[in-house]
Amino acid sequence: MTTSVKTRARNLVLGALVADAAAMGFHWLYDQGRIAAVAPKTPEFVGPDPTHFENVPAFFAHAGRLSGAQSQYGEQAMVMARALAESGGAYDASVYANQFRSHFGYGGKYVGYIDHATRDALDNFRRSEDAMLIKVNAIPFGGDPRFGLAMMNKANVAIQQNRGDAVRASFEKAVRIMADDDAVVAYGFQVLDMVMGMPPVYGAVDQQLPAISKLPALVGAQTVTAVDDATLILSVESAVRTTSDHPQSVAYGVVSANMMQAAINGANMTQVIAAGRAVANAEIDAEFAKALSMNEQANTEVTKHFGMACDLKSGVPSAVHNLATTSDYTTAIRNNIYAGGDNCGRAILVGALAGAVYGVDGDAGIPQAWIDRLGARTEIDAILSKLFG
Repeated sequence: MTTSVKTRARNLVLGALVADAAAMGFHWLYDQGRIAAVAPKTPEFVGPDPTHFENVPAFFAHAGRLSGAQSQYGEQAMVMARALAESGGAYDASVYANQFRSHFGYGGKYVGYIDHATRDALDNFRRSEDAMLIKVNAIPFGGDPRFGLAMMNKANVAIQQNRGDAVRASFEKAVRIMADDDAVVAYGFQVLDMVMGMPPVYGAVDQQLPAISKLPALVGAQTVTAVDDATLILSVESAVRTTSDHPQSVAYGVVSANMMQAAINGANMTQVIAAGRAVANAEIDAEFAKALSMNEQANTEVTKHFGMACDLKSGVPSAVHNLATTSDYTTAIRNNIYAGGDNCGRAILVGALAGAVYGVDGDAGIPQAWIDRLGARTEIDAILSKLFG
């Protein structure tokens, strides 16, 4: 795999994270005039300030976060990147789900706004655990009844931390520390098999922008390792459904992934957008066509037309229009911020594609000064080095 492809994959992820952090201070401010008045020339990396949101249509979600921090969209992108780095660049749905839950769930590192899709996903994880325990307790066992919950927990740890035959070996070792008894181990293996046979846990029946926020690192890693198209689509569907279990969310996910893959493989922006349309269903393709037909209008007006809120059918056409009518990263990101509303949700797609197509620095690329303002810069650099060298 050529260095240029790896570099574009790296810039895809970096571009998404920079764009999200740049927009975070004005996230969910629906008055475009207010944004322009507060920051008439440089709207990027303005820290969240509640006074900017007063007396206008807005929702102030990021109190306490500092300039350079990620919104919840960027946090989702980071969770996927961490999961891929942990798995050596390969997508493992269980590793991703575990990273997602441990980051956003009880006791996790994330402190901030939890959107509907994330909240429902976390609730579904909890309900799945309850259903799992009922099945565990139904397995005949003459020993200590408390062993059922312990076995389930040990099984989950073994599955999360190991692969292949190592799962059973690690599990047996953990069980024998608790009770070095062949009958207990045999019961434990029944629990392990049951846990391994449980279906994956998915999120809300939702068609909003969280669906595609985890895709940059996934598409980047899988393009660099040259997975086949069928594997990529299955991975995208799995990742999307973790928060957004709806066919249209999966459809937008496939469209977004195809555009990202095209950008990594060296397509220009016109070709990137065409790659999305090539796999779009009729409804999504019509939205693309409408957005592209409005090329004489400002992105602020186009975003008002499609909707400034979080729906994919609003945000993706706005992003497509933005990318089709700009020729550099900085302008695209500023346009997205000034468009208002769910600019962080749109930022993931806009920033990813502009980052991969235009690169870093130069006349059109991601400004190095913006990269330097990322609050998680050290971790991001380490993860990108693991994934892309």
